[in-house]
Amino acid sequence: MESASDIAANLLINNIPIVSHNISVLRDKNTNSETFRAAVRRISLILINKAFENIPLSRQNLETPLISTEADVIDHKAEFVIAPILRAGLIFSEVAMDILPLAKVHHIGLYRDEETLKPVSYYNNLPKTYQNPSDTYVYIFDPMLATGGSAVAAVKLFTDLNIPQENITFISLISAPEGVKKLSSAFGNIKIITGALDSHINDFGYILPGLGDAGDRTYNT
Repeated sequence: MESASDIAANLLINNIPIVSHNISVLRDKNTNSETFRAAVRRISLILINKAFENIPLSRQNLETPLISTEADVIDHKAEFVIAPILRAGLIFSEVAMDILPLAKVHHIGLYRDEETLKPVSYYNNLPKTYQNPSDTYVYIFDPMLATGGSAVAAVKLFTDLNIPQENITFISLISAPEGVKKLSSAFGNIKIITGALDSHINDFGYILPGLGDAGDRTYNT
């Protein structure tokens, strides 16, 4: 298998032991929905904290119970957008909002046409403009980065609103090399964070070895 650096310079595989173990839980076809959701949350917490490392800070004077001091706080000029791709990305957004409650959630509705494997858009609640695009940080969540079509379409929604690529992070549970290459080729300056890089996609656009349909397994449908 190709290494992460061979596939894309902007790819980070955060496969620390806790992530690897819980992805194995997700892969097991006998894992029930309750256990599946719990494993997704554990992985999400780790990947999201990694993604949030680019949050800008500023210095602020404050009073502790003992003295005056300076402390690092989130830059008040920055705006943060959590963008789950419906429906499976929702569980990511719940974890992200717990960590960064001041962020806004902008849902993106995309599904993959099973014949063409191309993304079909059916909903998004993005604004027409962002007041300060250069100070806006976007985190797009989709459990599976397979063909890359939906990922490219989602990122384009934000670059079309003048959000710098450097301010956009795409986070997934698992990824296929084909999807990573397509996304990185279209947007070489975004960051891609994933928990595992799988072997390939099959003729139907499913990741192998994969974990099945993340949405169906999350919501027991």
